Amino acid sequence: MKVLLGMALAVLVGSSVFGAGLPAVTINGKEYTNVNDVHLTSENRIMILFPGGGISPNADTIPTDFLESWNIGKETLEKIKSSEAIKAEKNLQSAIASGCFREVGGVVYDTRKPQSGWVIFYNARVLQITDHGAIVLSTPDVLTATPLRVENLPAGTSDTDIINFSAKMTGSYSYINKRGDDRTIRAYDVGRACAREEIPDSVLTGKKAFAALPIVGAPRVDVIASLPESDDLKASGSGFFITEDGYLITNDHVVRGATKIKVKTPDGIFPAVVVRVDETNDLALVKVSGQFKPLCISTNDAQLGDSVFTIGFPAIDLQGAEPKYTDGRISSLSGLRDDPTEYQVSVQVQPGNSGGPLVDMSGNVKGVIVARLNDFAALRSMGSLPQNVNYAVKGKLLRDFLGQSSEVKWTPGQSPVDGKTAIPSVQRAVAIVLVY
Repeated sequence: MKVLLGMALAVLVGSSVFGAGLPAVTINGKEYTNVNDVHLTSENRIMILFPGGGISPNADTIPTDFLESWNIGKETLEKIKSSEAIKAEKNLQSAIASGCFREVGGVVYDTRKPQSGWVIFYNARVLQITDHGAIVLSTPDVLTATPLRVENLPAGTSDTDIINFSAKMTGSYSYINKRGDDRTIRAYDVGRACAREEIPDSVLTGKKAFAALPIVGAPRVDVIASLPESDDLKASGSGFFITEDGYLITNDHVVRGATKIKVKTPDGIFPAVVVRVDETNDLALVKVSGQFKPLCISTNDAQLGDSVFTIGFPAIDLQGAEPKYTDGRISSLSGLRDDPTEYQVSVQVQPGNSGGPLVDMSGNVKGVIVARLNDFAALRSMGSLPQNVNYAVKGKLLRDFLGQSSEVKWTPGQSPVDGKTAIPSVQRAVAIVLVY
């Protein structure tokens, strides 16, 4: 049998291999037991069968000793791998030719894979062609249909067309409709189809679902790749230290479901553990070993119109790991639907700002950044998009939360720093929360 395997792969295609080999194998971290048959399929794939099912993994993921125990030798394995490589290259060429790799905002996405922020629309109706795009009515057969601005639709798209497309959410768009009314709606981008030479190697080889286009003439750092265990990183958020011995505050929704947490500061990346959470008010207390510069938590509540700011780490995969400063005012003393636990603020926040401190101009913590108004909900309710409407958990809720942890020796009060040193003081106290 071994001689036949070495002579011609075609002889074995679709036939079982005689003789029993190892009964168990671990592939991609998962163990399969009671293996009763291993053979080649008509498509030159290795099929592993066991009671209740079977798998057909890539040849290079299967341990060599397991294959050899089932009389699949190195020569046969090389032929299988060569066949898989040829097929993969053909599939890649087909994907590129059909426009599966799309560039939006300087980032190339492999749309064959699930992508955050991308939405598939079916049977959408084109209402009005505009410069470089169109106004499209999503789900036109329902009463809650929403108008959208869509860029990079296929050439030849015209008014009244019914279309299906996948696009990335990019922001908002203002226009004058056919009735002469000013409208602001959500904007999407189908993206520009990329040539092979434009696609980053990490996306081309399937290691990443998306990556930024290189900037011509300038070095570019892959922030995510530079982080420890980057392949397992699920999300990131912001946080801030409240004690010198490493107690840090963030949002519960930032760390919820995490199997591992790390905290990145200018001094390094440290393992962290969740000490306590408050799901109702979206707060989490995290502990890091070391010495850090904390913020003071104000004992005074904020007043309407107070000037405030935050420093955090929004969208580190695109914007980088350097801290980002934004400021604004207390817009309301209550949150969505008059929620008394939150402030409404005009401080600009984005995904990744969650868990950062809301501080006054002297650097005293007045609250914790928690959310921004859902644009879709506002659009359906008000007929237009909200402008810079964001929320923060009130400082009183934070103080009550910390009061439940006797081991945390935080000091309420007012920071002695003035406005000139407040920003560097807050910058030293904030950190990136990495969630695995």
